[in-house]
Amino acid sequence: HLTIELCIKEIESCQRISDGPTFIALLGNQYGHRPIPRLIPETEFELLISKLPKASESLKLLNQWFSKDSNSVPPTYILKPITAHYPHYKSRLLQALRTAAQQAERDGDISVDQKHKFFKSVLEYEMEHGFLKTQKDASVVLFFRELPRLSKRNYKKNFAKFLLDVTADGLLDTEARELLADLKQRICNTGHLQPLCMELSKGAMDPSRKEHKEYLGKLCEQVTSQMKELISRNTLQTSGTCSTEDPGWSLLKQEIFHHAVLSEEKCSVFKGRDSILGKICIDMWESSNVCHEPFLVHGPSGVGKTALLCKLAQEMRGVVDHRGVVVLRLLGTSPLSSDLDSVLRGVCLQVCGALGLQFPYPHISNTHEELVRFFHSMLEDVSKQGDTLLLILDSLDQLLEANKPPQLDWIPKVIPPNVQIVLSISDDCVEKCKSLVSAEPNVFGVEPLTDDQGKDIIDAYMSAAGRKLTSEQLGTVLNSFQQSRSPLHLKLLLDTAKQWPSYTSMSNVRLGTSAQEVMTQFVETLEENHGKKLVSHALCFILLSRNGLSEAELQDVLSLDNDVLAEMYKYWLPPSHTLLRFPRLHWSRLRHDLRAHLMERWEGGVILLGFTHRQFAELVRKRYLSRDMKADMHNILAEYFSGQWSQGQLRPILLPSLSTLLNADRKVPPQPLRFTGEVANIRKLNELPYHLAHAGKWEELCQSVLGSLDWLCCKTLQCGVSCVIRDLSLCTDLTDCPEIQMLKETFLLLKPSLDFNPSLLVTELFSRLQCLTDLYPSMIGQLCSQCVDWFGSYTDPVLVPKSSFFQAPGGPLKSTLTGFTRGDIKELNIGFRELLVAGSEEGLIIVWSLNHLQTLHNLSGHTAGVLSLKLMDKTNHCLSTGLDGTLRKWCLISGQQIFCITDAVSVQTHTPTHVHMIEERKIIITNPRCDRTLCVFLVTLTSMQKVLDLHHDASVLCAVSSSEGSEIITIDLVALFKVWSVTTGALLDWIGVMDSAVASLAVHQRTIISASVIANQLKVWQLDYNTKHRSKTFIPAYCPLVALSKDGDTVFYVKEGDETEIFTWSCSEGETCLRSDSMDVSSEVCCMELAQQKRLLFCGLRTGTILIYPLDLAPETLCLPPPENLPTVRSMAISPREDRMAVAYEDAVCIFEITSRDSFPCVDGPLERYSLCLLHSPISTMALLYDSRLLYGTFGGEVVIYDFKSATAAELDHHGAAITCITMSNWDAQALIGSQDCVQKLWNLSPVLLNHTMEYKVRTIIIFYVYNSVLLTSVFAADLQ
Repeated sequence: HLTIELCIKEIESCQRISDGPTFIALLGNQYGHRPIPRLIPETEFELLISKLPKASESLKLLNQWFSKDSNSVPPTYILKPITAHYPHYKSRLLQALRTAAQQAERDGDISVDQKHKFFKSVLEYEMEHGFLKTQKDASVVLFFRELPRLSKRNYKKNFAKFLLDVTADGLLDTEARELLADLKQRICNTGHLQPLCMELSKGAMDPSRKEHKEYLGKLCEQVTSQMKELISRNTLQTSGTCSTEDPGWSLLKQEIFHHAVLSEEKCSVFKGRDSILGKICIDMWESSNVCHEPFLVHGPSGVGKTALLCKLAQEMRGVVDHRGVVVLRLLGTSPLSSDLDSVLRGVCLQVCGALGLQFPYPHISNTHEELVRFFHSMLEDVSKQGDTLLLILDSLDQLLEANKPPQLDWIPKVIPPNVQIVLSISDDCVEKCKSLVSAEPNVFGVEPLTDDQGKDIIDAYMSAAGRKLTSEQLGTVLNSFQQSRSPLHLKLLLDTAKQWPSYTSMSNVRLGTSAQEVMTQFVETLEENHGKKLVSHALCFILLSRNGLSEAELQDVLSLDNDVLAEMYKYWLPPSHTLLRFPRLHWSRLRHDLRAHLMERWEGGVILLGFTHRQFAELVRKRYLSRDMKADMHNILAEYFSGQWSQGQLRPILLPSLSTLLNADRKVPPQPLRFTGEVANIRKLNELPYHLAHAGKWEELCQSVLGSLDWLCCKTLQCGVSCVIRDLSLCTDLTDCPEIQMLKETFLLLKPSLDFNPSLLVTELFSRLQCLTDLYPSMIGQLCSQCVDWFGSYTDPVLVPKSSFFQAPGGPLKSTLTGFTRGDIKELNIGFRELLVAGSEEGLIIVWSLNHLQTLHNLSGHTAGVLSLKLMDKTNHCLSTGLDGTLRKWCLISGQQIFCITDAVSVQTHTPTHVHMIEERKIIITNPRCDRTLCVFLVTLTSMQKVLDLHHDASVLCAVSSSEGSEIITIDLVALFKVWSVTTGALLDWIGVMDSAVASLAVHQRTIISASVIANQLKVWQLDYNTKHRSKTFIPAYCPLVALSKDGDTVFYVKEGDETEIFTWSCSEGETCLRSDSMDVSSEVCCMELAQQKRLLFCGLRTGTILIYPLDLAPETLCLPPPENLPTVRSMAISPREDRMAVAYEDAVCIFEITSRDSFPCVDGPLERYSLCLLHSPISTMALLYDSRLLYGTFGGEVVIYDFKSATAAELDHHGAAITCITMSNWDAQALIGSQDCVQKLWNLSPVLLNHTMEYKVRTIIIFYVYNSVLLTSVFAADLQ
C-alpha cells in the first residue's frame, strides 16, 4: 500500500538533490495502476459510508478492509494489509469507494478533486508532484506517444494489455482512457508536452522497420539533447551564482547547514535538563570576563549529551548580541567534522567571516601546527575586539578515535575572556581530557532521564509526529524506558510506537529493555520484511564505506552483488537476460523503513548516507560482518569504484531460477580519475584505496593506485598530502610491504614542502626515490620511471632533479617537526618522559612527544626570544628564560604557566661555548683553541687529561653524546653529521645534512634532533638506519664558490675555509664529499667561471693569476699571469659566444679573447681595459653582453653598464647592499640582478628600463641561473632537506 508514498518521496528527493533534470516523463497510452487510498480521514470515510445502502455488500467491504486509527491526529481510517483478506476483493473494494465518492460529489458533500483521488492512477500522482504542482519548467523533460491508427478491432488483441488500459475481464478500460486524455490535456495546457506518433506493426514495436527505427532514434535524440540542455543551463546558473565564491566557502556553507539541520531535529522534542543547562549558562557568564578553562560535559553513550549541547546552542543564539557568534559542530556526523584539521579550518573560516577577522592564508590552512596557532590567536583576537564567541564541539571522542594517537594540543588550556568552549565526551574517554580541565566546576555529568522527563519527551515527540498513544501503549513504552532511562532508548521506542495504530494490542508486543535490544528487534523485523541478504548487505555496504555511500552508489553496488540479486530472483527470472540491475523499488521500501537510522551528509556536492547512531553501526558490525564477508564486500566496493564492470563489461551470475551461468551488463557508471581536466573524481580518490587495502588486493593497489604517479598527483592536489599519508598508513597497518613503507616515509618527509606548495610533488618524489629504484624496482622503480616521463611531457617550466640529493626514506632522516614561524631555534631539551622542548627567537616554546612525533603544547608567554630551557629532573616541569628578562616555570602535562619572575635574568647577548659533559664516563668535550678540532678530556678528581682530538674539515658547530655515552655526534659548517667512537676516536658514520647552519643538537636514545639558525623546522635523525638508503649525492653546504656544468652532471666547488683546493663532484659518482677528485691551487680562489661549450674552467686567484683547466685535457693547466701590481681577481664573466672574457681586478676590468691553437685552448689579451677610480667600490659580480657592453655590480650596491665601443659608463641603480648576482636572459634582452638586502630587479637592456622589483624575506640571494628563459634562484636560507 506504500506505492504512491514511495514514488512521491523519490520525486521529492530528485527535486531536492538534482542540479539537472528532476523529472522525466515518457507518457504512453496507458493511464496505469489505480491504487486504493491507504489512508482516508475519519470525516471523509464516514461520509462515504453514509452514501452506501445499509447492509449492502459495499458497506461490508469497507468496514472489513478499513480500520479506524484513533492514534492519528486527526483520526484516520487505514487500509489493512492485502494479506488480511482475499486479494480478489480489490476491484470490488475500489468500486465501492468510487460509487460512494460519486454519490457524495453529486450531493455536494465533497469536491471534484476529493472524489478524483479514488479514481487517480499512480501515473497522475507522479505527474502532479513532478511537474503540474511545482511547475518547475527548467527541470522537466516531457514526451508522450500517440498511436493514431489503432483500430477498435486491435483493442481486443492480446498485445493491447501492454499498450492500453484493460479491465480484469480483458476489455478496454474506457474510464481510464478518458482520465488519461484529461491528464494529457492538463499537461498540453502548460505547453511542455511534445507528441511523438508511431504506427504499430502487427501490434508490436519492430526496430527493423524503417519508421520504427526512425521513431526510436528521434525519441532518443530529443530526450538526450533536452537533458543535456537542462544540465548545461542549470550548471551555468549554479556556476554564475557561485563564480565569485571560493569553493571552500561553498563547502563551509554545506557544513554549517548540515549541523544546523541536525541540531534543529535534536531540539524539536527536547524536554527537561533545566538544571544542568542553567549551571552551564551561569558558569559561562561568571567566567566571561576572565581567563578560564574549557567546559566539559560527559556521560555514558546515549544519555543525551548531543541533544543537550544542541539545546544550549539554540538558547545561546537568542542571548548573544550582533557582535557574538555561536559555532556548533556535531563531530563525526560529516566528513568535514571527522578530521581534526578540517574541523579547525572550518571553525576558523566561520568565526573570521562572522566577526570580520583576517582569514587564514592557504599555507596556514594546509599545516596542522599553523592551523592550531592561528586558531589560538583567533580566539585572542575575538577577545580583544570585545566580541563574544561560543564554540560547542559535541562528541570529542570521535576526533580522538580518528586521530591516532589522540591529539589535544589544539584545545587551549587557558581561554581568553569573552570566549567559551564547551566540549562533550563519553565516560569511556573522559580520562584522556583530564589535562584540559582541572577545575571541578567546569566539568558537568549528564544524568539519566527521570520518569517525568520521559513522559514530557513522549508527549512532545508524538505531538510533533501528529500521533498519540493509548493508555495501554503508553504504559508499555514507559515500562520499557524505565529499565534504562536513556534518551536514545526512549527515542528508539518512540520510533516504533508512533507506527502503532490505536487497535494494536500490547499482548503480543515485546519491547527491548535497552537501546541495543530495540535496535536488534528492529533489524530482525527488517530481515523478515525485506530479506536477510538485502538488509545485511545494504547495511554493511554503508558501514564499510569510508565516508558513506550515496543512494545511487548503493544501488549500483547492490547491482554488482550476486548474493543479493540471487535472493531477489530466487523464484522468477529477471526482466532481461542481457541487463541485470537491483530493482529500485526494493531499495525505496527498505530506505523508507530505515529512515530513522539513516543520516544524510554532504561530501563534495554529493549526499552520502551514514548511520545516525554509533550503536546501530556497532550492531551491524557484530551481527553481520564476519572476516570473509567483510573481505568480499570490500572487494565489491573496490570493483565498483575502480569501474571494473562498467562500459558494457559483463559480470557472470548463477541465479537459482536458472541452471546456467548468466553474463549480464550491470549498467554501473565508469570511474575515471578525472571527469574533466580540472574536476577530479573525489569519491574514487577517497574510497578506492580504502577498499583495495581491506580486500587484500595488494597487487592492484600497488600498480594502479600507490604506484601511479597520476593518482598520487591528483590526490595530493585535490585532497592534500595528509590524505595520501592516511591511505599509506592504512596500508602499512594491514600489510608488511617494504615499498609501501618507503612510500609512506617519503610523503612524511616531503609533507612540509607540499603543505606550502603541492606542485613540487614530482620533483621531490623523484629526488628522494631515485636512489632506491634498484632496491625496489616494482613500485618505486615504476614511480620513478613515470616521473621521468612526466618531466619530458610537462609543458611548463619545472625543476628536474639530476640526482637523488634529498634524504631518501629509510635513511637517517626520520621526520621534520614544524610549528615555528621563524628560524633561529635557540634551545633544545629532552625530558625523562620523552618530551622534546624547543624555544625560538620569536619567544615561542613548543613541546613534542618523541614517541609519536606530535605537538603536545604551544607555550606562549615570552615576549622576546627564548634564551635557555631547563627540564627539571623526574618532574613534569620546565624552566625557561627569555630576552624579555623573565624566568618562567611551565607544566608540560597541562601546558600551563606556573609562575613568571620578571627581571630575573640578564638579557645581554653572549656567545655560547661548545662544552659538553658525559657524566657517566667523566668526559668533557670542547674545542678550546681550534674550531675545527674537538678535544675530548678525561676528568678525575684532581686533573683533566686530553685523550682524543677529533679533526673536522670545517668549523664544528655543535657536539653531543649518545644516550649511553659511547658515541659523540658532531655537526660542522659544511652540514656534515659525524659519529665518533668515544673509546677509539674512529669515525663510525657520517650523514650529509644539506641544511642551514645547525644551532643546537639533542639526543634521545638513537635519535638526534637538530635545530637551525635559519630554518623554522626541527629535523629528527636516527643513527640506526639502512645505509643503502643514505643519499650518496652530497655537496657540502656553505661552499663560497660553485660552478655548474650546463647539463647539471658536474659541479666544481671550493669548501668553506679551504679556498686553495677545487673539488669536482659528479652526479653519476656521488659520495665525493669525503673523497673526491680535487685540483690544488697556489693561492686562495676568489671566483670561478665555466665556459660550457669549450669546457674550460677559469679560476681567479687572490694573487691576480687566472688558472684555466681544459676539462677534456686533464691534467693540463693554463695560466694567465697577473698584472704587475698583483691585484686580486674580483670577478669574471664569459661572453655568450664564449669568445671573450671579462676579468675584474681591484683597479680595472680587462677583456681577453678566448681562442685555440692547434686544438689547444688559448687566452690572448688584454684586448681592452676599463680603469676604475680609486673611490670606486670593488666589483662583486658582472656579465659580458653580446654587444661589447659590460653589466656589473659592486659591493657598495651600485649597478653600472659600461660600453667598450663608446667608452661610456652609466649607473642603472643603487641597491641597499652588495650586489651578489647578475644573470642574463637568452639573447641578452633582460638582466636579473640580486643583492644581499633580498631584492631582485628585472631590467630590459634594449632600451634600458626597469621591469619588476621583487623582495624576499630571506637572508641573501646568492646565485641565479637561466635555462630556456626560465629563471632559477638559489637562496642562502633555502632549506634543502
